[in-house]
Amino acid sequence: MEWVGVVLFGVGVLVALVVALWLFQRSLDQPGGRDGLGTMGNGMGVMDNFFSPSRADAAEELERQKRAAHVMPSPDEDDELRHGLVRRNPDGSPRSIRLTRPPEDG
Repeated sequence: MEWVGVVLFGVGVLVALVVALWLFQRSLDQPGGRDGLGTMGNGMGVMDNFFSPSRADAAEELERQKRAAHVMPSPDEDDELRHGLVRRNPDGSPRSIRLTRPPEDG
């Protein structure tokens, strides 16, 4: 009759594991539940820096460029001279557009 206790213990462990996984999955669906999960994604990053520093530097630069903001035109630039004039209605919708030629440098 000793095997009955072993089987019941095994079934209990399996049930506890299934319940724990189910609760973990539900916690991931909550707002902010997946924050911080990728922090240890590259556990061997130090070894990569040691054995191949140029490849590690290139990967860091590519990641930095992915996160970089897009270049926006400065508000000081004169768009009317470059592109044309857009007249707008009081609600902000465009009423008329007058296109101009860009100034010739020379």
